[in-house]
Amino acid sequence: MCESCATPAGGVSRRNVLRTTVAAGLAGTAALSAACSGPAPAAAAGPSGVHLRWLGIAGWEMAFDGHRLLIDPYLTRQQYAGPDGKMDMRYPLEVNARIIDWVLSDQLGGAPEFILATHGHWDHLADVPPLLNHPKWTDQRIRVLGGETHLNLVRAMGIPPAREPDLVLVTGGEHLRFPLRSNEKPRPDYTIEVFRSLHSQLGGYGFAPAGTLTTPPRKPTTLGELVEGGSLGYQITVGDRLRVMFLSGTANFAEREVAGARPDVLVLGASGNAAVHDYFERALEALGWPRIVIPSHHDDMVTPLDAPEVHNGVNREVVTTLQNILGDRGQVLDPRHLQQFEI
Repeated sequence: MCESCATPAGGVSRRNVLRTTVAAGLAGTAALSAACSGPAPAAAAGPSGVHLRWLGIAGWEMAFDGHRLLIDPYLTRQQYAGPDGKMDMRYPLEVNARIIDWVLSDQLGGAPEFILATHGHWDHLADVPPLLNHPKWTDQRIRVLGGETHLNLVRAMGIPPAREPDLVLVTGGEHLRFPLRSNEKPRPDYTIEVFRSLHSQLGGYGFAPAGTLTTPPRKPTTLGELVEGGSLGYQITVGDRLRVMFLSGTANFAEREVAGARPDVLVLGASGNAAVHDYFERALEALGWPRIVIPSHHDDMVTPLDAPEVHNGVNREVVTTLQNILGDRGQVLDPRHLQQFEI
């Protein structure tokens, strides 16, 4: 909230994919130089077969080889600040059914196999039950990964009992495979690693609403009832091709928890880090200077997704700042709302 790979026989290594991806991106930047300058827009794509789509705020779709995952899919984008511009947690929770219908019908390619929750705040979790209950998805099996608080909030907001077995508790450290191991599938199509993370810390060295839940509360009716409940990060590895890490839901991270991880692509939360020491520099260095970095959670959070001006509310300075830090070690992409691009 605001806040060296060996190449398998006949295969393609992650190193070669990323080398081609960066080259393609830089070529796209050169082609666009007459119209704009600075970091490449996300449309400058690579040939990995892995696609990302920014759903706004910290929401992402990742799709490849017929698989699909969603991270923090929040589409409603309701008002959260009072007339003075300050956050007001007394606002009633809203669900923008029109936008959800539109995104599911016209934007997303289908139901995901997993929804990954980074934490419990409204701008990350509030639309998960409406998505699970949507007529287009009611017959689809969708597993939701999250911490105890996050899953208790999903239960409290209302899902059918049939969904209960697919609420998967994770705490950080898990390394899950899909599909399940079998004689037919000794190797996974992809894996999901879970990392304990931290919430952004603002100018007052804190954040709100904080708290944890060990049982489902009464049905939440206000923004403030969706508490953080711990934060998580996720890394999705697609075969031998690509590693994409989502430290996307907050602008903070637990450095020792991600030590040794070497994602090819880093989706990085970019707002609410005024109290976090050298956040961007530490994150990039701790993760081995990923070759592609994509900022997240850096828009105004309220302009409707179908409004032509939605991208005008993006903090473009973050893109430039990240590129200046990354230098020639890699490329920062500038995502556009709902625009799918290949990495």
